[in-house]
Amino acid sequence: MPAVKVKRASSAVDMTAMCDVAFLLLTFFILTAQFRSQDAAAIETPSSISGIKVPDNDIMTIGLGRDGKVYFGIDNAQNRIAMLDNIAAAKGLSFTNNEKKEFSLMSNFGLPINQLKAYLNLPKEQQAKVNQAGIPTDTTGAGPTNELKEWVYNARKANNNLRIALKGDNLAKFPEFKNVLATLQAQNINKFNLITGTEAPPAGWKAD
Repeated sequence: MPAVKVKRASSAVDMTAMCDVAFLLLTFFILTAQFRSQDAAAIETPSSISGIKVPDNDIMTIGLGRDGKVYFGIDNAQNRIAMLDNIAAAKGLSFTNNEKKEFSLMSNFGLPINQLKAYLNLPKEQQAKVNQAGIPTDTTGAGPTNELKEWVYNARKANNNLRIALKGDNLAKFPEFKNVLATLQAQNINKFNLITGTEAPPAGWKAD
């Protein structure tokens, strides 16, 4: 008696539901993603073997470029607006809601206060072309007002939990770095993080 052959049926998997889930997840990530704005200047940090990670939240970052210019920024859009309001009240200035919104999108900046309002009203394309002069940090009293001190004070007034991180270019000169340190020490700030690049530790090295 010949063997009975079982008819083979092709199997089909309905991928509609899986595609729907994939597109929903993609839409969710696009809508909730926070894109980082362009930095005011490129800073090439020195490398180190430190394993300590700088926190992502409640951070005040002071940048020092290779040309000695100082840049300043804090995280969180609401903190930035509150800081700007504090500066405006201290300086007798006023900023429109559109200017505040524009400022809240800036991760950092390097402009004297008297140039900030005009910069905020520039189109994005022109802002990108501006060679920012750096925040004045003179500590001798002979030069412009030490505006870095005012930004640090009013940033901490907006959020007293801010931790400070210094991000210096590996070609930055010591006198400018010394001015930044003097500005912090004048406000009894002696603890801060240094942002560096990562470097592989030497063979046999162990962290304490």
